[in-house]
Amino acid sequence: MNKGINKILTGHTHTDEFQISYSNYAQRNAKNALMTSYIAPSMTPTSGHPAFRIYTVDPDTYGVLDVTTYIADMTNPTYQTSGPTWTKYYSAKEAYGPLVSPSIASNAKAELTPAFWHNVTVALEGNSAEFGKYYARKSRGWKPAACEGDCKAKEICQLRAGRAQDNCYEPKFGVHFSKRDGEEVDECEGTRVRAVLQRLVGREDVLREKIEVAKRECQA
Repeated sequence: MNKGINKILTGHTHTDEFQISYSNYAQRNAKNALMTSYIAPSMTPTSGHPAFRIYTVDPDTYGVLDVTTYIADMTNPTYQTSGPTWTKYYSAKEAYGPLVSPSIASNAKAELTPAFWHNVTVALEGNSAEFGKYYARKSRGWKPAACEGDCKAKEICQLRAGRAQDNCYEPKFGVHFSKRDGEEVDECEGTRVRAVLQRLVGREDVLREKIEVAKRECQA
């Protein structure tokens, strides 16, 4: 096994998630699962409780043995007065290890390989309760939204979409801000940046014109 080539530790989409890359995207399965992208949650509390991760890595193979996420509960009364209290939220091996066969939950030396993560997606696909737990972890338990039917299918698809052209969510023109339970979530952060971008998005015709001009200049 070549060291360190089957995983990417990355950030951040503000959510706690992962994606798998494959050697053959026409037949995505455990055998051709090639690499796992570990996408870290954010310290910025825009899409969930502030969080950070600790990766446990084998010193010889550099394989990831576990991923543990810690959060600061914003609902704690002391959060605004004494500062955040960091507590363990979940261990990937403890949460997802029992979902594969044989279970690796109690095997400290078992690596979380790309094949393992593909098998986790298969388990989530067939187990609505476990998928619900996964989906709640994306926001670290902060106002978890429901995700069923087409939403669930797209989410599973996205976990298997490490290659950009296989993205399962259709991109929309402009900059987008989402809301959950009446609370606005600004993924771009910074009120000044947001105001500028909103003004630009409001003039979609101007942006499209600029894009066409740029294309003509490149072709000239």
